[in-house]
Amino acid sequence: MEYLGKINKKVLITIMIILLLIIIGILCLIFFQKNNKELENIDLHQHTDEEMANAWKQTFEEVESYDIYYTVRGILNNYITMIKEANGDEYFDFERLEQPRNETISELEEDSINSIYNMFDKRYIEECNINEQTIRTLAEQYRQEGDYSENVIYDLKIEKMYVADISTQISFVLVNFSINGIDDSMLIKLDLENSTYSMFGQEYLKDKGYDENTEVTNMEIDKNSIISNDYNNFDFINADDKYIINEYFSEYQTELLSNIDTAYALLDQEYKEKKYENPQEFREYVEENYDTLQNMYLKRYLINQFDEYKEYVCLDENNHYYIFIERSLTDYSVILDTYTIDLKDFTDKYNASDIPTKVGMNVEKVISAINDKDYRYVYNKLDETYRNNNFGSLDNFRAYIEENFYENNEMEYLEFSEEGETYIYGAKIKNAQEENSDGKEITIVMQLLEGTDFVMSFSMQ
Repeated sequence: MEYLGKINKKVLITIMIILLLIIIGILCLIFFQKNNKELENIDLHQHTDEEMANAWKQTFEEVESYDIYYTVRGILNNYITMIKEANGDEYFDFERLEQPRNETISELEEDSINSIYNMFDKRYIEECNINEQTIRTLAEQYRQEGDYSENVIYDLKIEKMYVADISTQISFVLVNFSINGIDDSMLIKLDLENSTYSMFGQEYLKDKGYDENTEVTNMEIDKNSIISNDYNNFDFINADDKYIINEYFSEYQTELLSNIDTAYALLDQEYKEKKYENPQEFREYVEENYDTLQNMYLKRYLINQFDEYKEYVCLDENNHYYIFIERSLTDYSVILDTYTIDLKDFTDKYNASDIPTKVGMNVEKVISAINDKDYRYVYNKLDETYRNNNFGSLDNFRAYIEENFYENNEMEYLEFSEEGETYIYGAKIKNAQEENSDGKEITIVMQLLEGTDFVMSFSMQ
């Protein structure tokens, strides 16, 4: 009996273990069946395709990447160079060639037209019947009557630029621009992996009704990679601050030298109204300083970031300012000094400064204006009684400054004193172009007015 009891206990334990395993198995089965039902509703391949498609932009957005902006601008500049060659507006040295001039011109035109043809997308070529003649007609609208004897400037202005990223490899860039004032638009397909591109002209975009509001998925444009044909490669630009500033500086220098009207139009509106009475006055300034502007180079720069805009402050070798106010990549204006209107950085510093510093900041405005030969600014800052008694006219004041000041002046401050609300600085005017300039002693008397305004008088020994 004792033996049977031991057996019954073993059987009971075994049965309990079996039952426990069955229960665990049932629970596992229920768990996996539940999860399998959830997984059955997911097609992994379909999910990946849809998610990847939705991950990229379905519509165009205004370009905010400096890299993309300057890369596309480089492509457009190359396109314009080919148009210039086709029109005879790109300089070419015929003397270094042995073949006749007419043969060379014919080859240049043929090569440039072939280059443009191979920049265009195959779909655009086929649907818009692009051929040699249509490219010649396209180029003709920009012709400047060149004959390859000089390099004629073609003025590119990018009005707006939009981008849609199709994948990590392909981006569509829509550009609204003008060349020599003639409006145009273009869609450029970028293959970022292969550094290749293809272009769709304005007539294709108009025919299809494509613009910045078009959903990319509805565009009849191949979204696959682009094969190189030796004409459609580009260099991707990594646009750091130095690159951007040099682009602004050199671009505006070109406008000053070759397109004064555009340079004038780019001036900040408030600055333009206060600085120049009319466009002709600006033109005269450029013509009088043409040689200096032609040889100017960037010496120093500073970047100020504000909430609504970025400010690039450039200083050339003659201590002349070129300040670029960037509101977006395609919207900027230019200020050519630091005294005609007050920049935010100046106003903030001025308001936080003590009296001697404020007077010194105003004196620096005056010195900058004299160095810029902006005698009217200084003349208008003179106390009225002092101005009338000592000069009487702007021409007399100009003659006095040219006789007594240097071509490029700098100030050495010696002592400061106050007489009520009148502030007096004893200083020296030195020749900034000489290291050991003895200078000339000057006494500056100033009264501070509302805001950052002031009036002054001065005497020299």
